[in-house]
Parts: sequence; C-alpha cells; structure tokens
Amino acid sequence: MRNQFFRLNNKIVNSFLGKPYSALMRWFLNAEHAFFNLKWKLSGGKLPSEDDVKLMRENVTFVFKSFERQKSAKRLYANIRRYYPDVKVIIADDSKTPLDLKGDNLEVIHLPFNSGLSFGLNKALERVTTPYVVRMDDDEVLTPFTNFHKHLRFLMQHEEIDLSAVSYVTTPRCRNHKVISKRYLAQSMDIAPKPLKIPHLTKIDDEHTVVGKPPNIFIARTDAVKSVGYDDNIRMLDHNEFFFRAAGNKVSVFSPDSFVFHIHDVTDKNYLNYRSDFRADQEYIKAKMTLILKNKENK
Repeated sequence: MRNQFFRLNNKIVNSFLGKPYSALMRWFLNAEHAFFNLKWKLSGGKLPSEDDVKLMRENVTFVFKSFERQKSAKRLYANIRRYYPDVKVIIADDSKTPLDLKGDNLEVIHLPFNSGLSFGLNKALERVTTPYVVRMDDDEVLTPFTNFHKHLRFLMQHEEIDLSAVSYVTTPRCRNHKVISKRYLAQSMDIAPKPLKIPHLTKIDDEHTVVGKPPNIFIARTDAVKSVGYDDNIRMLDHNEFFFRAAGNKVSVFSPDSFVFHIHDVTDKNYLNYRSDFRADQEYIKAKMTLILKNKENK
C-alpha cells in the first residue's frame, strides 16, 4: 500500500498538477505536525528541565546534514533551540545555494555541491569536541517524547553501551511509532562480520533493548561514532552500511517509546531528483559487504 502511494505521488508531482498538489501536501504536513503537537501537549509532554538542558549543553553536540532544503534545516535548528537552548549545533550543507543560517553556538560547514550525506557527516564529526553527539536528519524535529537528555543519562550510567537510538513518526499518513519500531527489533544483523558484543534483544532496562541496526536517529559517544565513521563513497544510503560495520564493535540500544517527528515532504521535486539517484550507492555497498564477508570466510 505504501509503495503504491509513492508511485502515485511521483506521477502527480511530475504532472501539470504538481504545483497545487505540492502546496496542498505541505499544508497537510504542517496540519499533521500541529495536530500531534497539541496531542502531545494534552498527553503530558513537556520541555526539558533546566537541569536537563544544562546536562545536554555541557556534553552534547547536535549534527545533521542539509541539502537543498533550507526551510527544513532552519526548522530543525529552531526546534533544537526550543528544547535545548544554547546546545552546540553543527550543520554540514552541500546545497547549490549555501544554507543561510546564523545563530548562537551554531557552525555551518559549507561543502561542494552534492558532496553526499556520508562526506558531510564526517566533516561535521571532525568538528565535534563534546563527549556525546546527536545525529538527526534535516526533515526531523524533536518531540516531548524524544528525551535525548534521558538517553544521555542512560549512556553515562552504562559504559558498555555506545549508542542509544529512538524511533519516529513519519508524515504523511502517520503510523504509530511502535509499529515502526517492530521492524528494527526484528533486524539482528546476524550477517555482519562480527557477532554482537551483547546479544540482540537483550534488555538493558525497561526502556533500552540491544539491537543490531536501530533507526538512524541517535545519541552516542562521540569517539564511538568517529571510530566507525561514514564511508565517503556512499552519497545517501549510509544507514545499513554504518551499522553493518559497527556490529560486533559497538553496542547499540533502541528505545521504541522515544521518538522524533519526521516531516517527510514527498513533493519536493528538486530534492527528489537527487534523492532518487541511489543505484550507485546500492551497487557499491553490495560489493563492499560481499568483500568483507568473503574475507571473513577466508580467515
């Protein structure tokens, strides 16, 4: 059903109905976000306390990659500021028109056009000096139930854990984050070169469960992420490959009850023209993983 939706969506975007359809869809996405914000507020969602903000400010840097979506990047930056005022933010941007954004404790790294997600994340990570880092995408926003400060405290109390990931709710046609979470709990990464250091689905506490490949939205020890790093040859599809190499070397946990809101604009024709070109990534990753597994068998 979801694939049918996107096929139909792409046809409309590229037809004479593209512009009015895009305007209507963006109105709908904003309405969904407003609806959920009200729902979260009524269900008891609150902003972090002063102590939470202070803890994050002293220990964490937010990093994300921006490409051809200035409004999204500015929205996420403002959103981070709302939840964690004055926390360090680093944005790697490789848009054709450089991201025009200034703010306190903000660093924007301007990169050559279409350098790629992995290259940008590596450049951002090079500038991180705090012991912990949060990795997000530019079309996401924090919610009262993301609670990165709680996951920071968890990591501080559990030295054996390197990374704590959260779930997401995606527009349009939002699905319950717990339904989405089941996919990640089912992926053990048994195919990875090394077995997990802590077995898949081991419960560390009531909120955090060990998984091989969690969502790509996380807070982690900076040194752990830097030691795995991102492959500059991969322009977009960094997710599987990063956790494939991290498996057996770093320990990741997943908290299904924590989540961000993913404002997925499926009508941005300019962005989709670049975002849909991922065949080279797929072929490169397949060849790389095959070689890694072959070397493993020969040892």
